[in-house]
Amino acid sequence: MIDGLFKKLHIRHLYFWSMTIFVVLLFAVVIWTVYYFSVQNMIRTTSSHQERMLAQLNEKLRSRLSLIESVSLSAVRNSELMNVFSTPMEPYENLVAVQNVVASLQTLTFSTPSILNIDIYVPNVPGSGRSDLVRFMDLGTIEGESWYGQIEQSDFAWIGEHRTAAYTGEASVVSFARKFYSLGGDYKGIVMINIRASEMQQLLLEENIESDRQLLDSGGRLITRVGREFQLTGKNSGENEATLALPHENNGYRLVPGQALVVWMRIQGSGWLLAETTPWEELTAGSARLARMLLGIGMAAIMALVLYFLLLNRKFTSPIYKLLRAMNQFPAEKGRAMLPEDYRNEFGQLFGGYRKLLNRIEELYDSLRVQYRRQKEAEIGALQAMINPHFLYNTLDQLNWMAIKDGNGQMSQVLELTGRMLRLGLSNGQSLIPLSDELELSECYMRIQQIRLGDRVRYEMDVPEETLSFPVPKMTLQPFIENSIRHGFHGRNVGTVVIRCRREARGLSLTVDDDGKGLPDKAARLSSRTRGGYGLRNVKERLSVFYGREASMKLLERPGGGTRVSLFIPERREEEPDGEGMA
Repeated sequence: MIDGLFKKLHIRHLYFWSMTIFVVLLFAVVIWTVYYFSVQNMIRTTSSHQERMLAQLNEKLRSRLSLIESVSLSAVRNSELMNVFSTPMEPYENLVAVQNVVASLQTLTFSTPSILNIDIYVPNVPGSGRSDLVRFMDLGTIEGESWYGQIEQSDFAWIGEHRTAAYTGEASVVSFARKFYSLGGDYKGIVMINIRASEMQQLLLEENIESDRQLLDSGGRLITRVGREFQLTGKNSGENEATLALPHENNGYRLVPGQALVVWMRIQGSGWLLAETTPWEELTAGSARLARMLLGIGMAAIMALVLYFLLLNRKFTSPIYKLLRAMNQFPAEKGRAMLPEDYRNEFGQLFGGYRKLLNRIEELYDSLRVQYRRQKEAEIGALQAMINPHFLYNTLDQLNWMAIKDGNGQMSQVLELTGRMLRLGLSNGQSLIPLSDELELSECYMRIQQIRLGDRVRYEMDVPEETLSFPVPKMTLQPFIENSIRHGFHGRNVGTVVIRCRREARGLSLTVDDDGKGLPDKAARLSSRTRGGYGLRNVKERLSVFYGREASMKLLERPGGGTRVSLFIPERREEEPDGEGMA
């Protein structure tokens, strides 16, 4: 995709927009990173501070709760309380005993200011007022209370904040209920100590500092709270309530993204949970201000950079467009004159390179004119040269008829074979000819030698039909045959030349065997360089030109005597030129 943009868009637009988008993204990443790490640091700092505060509250709450539980235990162990509801008494005695119980429990109430009043649930209810500090309630009505399930299966329980009647009117209280028994162990009723909820809340506020704190019992039920409610039970009671599953750890913190930071600590010995929540808005207020400030600075910086990019873009792309306009101008002299000459950087090198290119083009045009003139001269020469083979064919044909007229059959055959060799050798200017034509040329030469030497020269050909169309350089085999007859059979009565061809995976294998004298020794080879060997070197050089190192030519001694020439001609690729006109 990026490569496509670089290939399609103008450099001016691509440079400007790529730099602008990069800077905008860079500022966005920086602002988000600062905001993110600022929030994380604020979370760590806030949670650490709140954990210290909760640890202090933990000690105070534990002391206060232990005091209330001790007061409750003293109340149920009151001997007069157990006697008045365990032993049958006369009405007067019962009234006196009840008054003594009330006086004893009032003393406990006066000694603990946080206690609002005490409710005693018994079967036979003595008379008492709703605003009394110590009130007797019917035990039979307790099952209708919302908190009865908490005390039903237990001897004591804390009951969360609820409303109750008092001498000052209805008040919010947190209650501790404990069952009491007779001396014989029979269940007789419940003593409920009602504590002012404001006292507990004031304790949670810690020096009147506003905060969102909650006190929950071991079952996750709310005892009391101050500030905003944040449900920690894991049960949603409304769509807009913030909730968090009740944690199992003794202390720690958890972040509810977009809602609040919750820090909690369990009160030792009771399993109660003291939790403080910090709304997300308060937690991120400082980071948001910092992010907005950075955003403003970033916008100003981006505007300045955009203006700078516009100026820089114009400076960078102006030389390129000047070069493009110069390249589009015609003639070239006008384009050359439009390019500035005061650049000393890479643009100056481009302008200088373009001027050198114009000079080179002019030189090329001059050379093309010269080449065109020479090509015309060569075409005229070639047309003239085409007359020469025609002249030779006609001359050989006339000589052939003269030999026939004179009755010289051998001379007629030699002239006919020579004409065929001449036509195959010229081959319309082609350097590569089919193997069949090369074998025909070699056979013509061998028949001429048989006419000259008679039965002293023999030849054989072992050539499969599938090799006949393989292209080979012309005049490849004839020099080796000539060398065998001139040197290998010299001083011998008879000699045989055998030509073999085999098709291989990568090309064609050719061998020319003779049963002559074999290869001369080193001294003879050195002295023969002045007398011949041109044909062999010519074949080797042409093979090297056509095929490079893939072709090979070897001269070997035959085991039974004589010489073997082994040639390998690789198969040419179709895109390679055939060397027309190289012969």
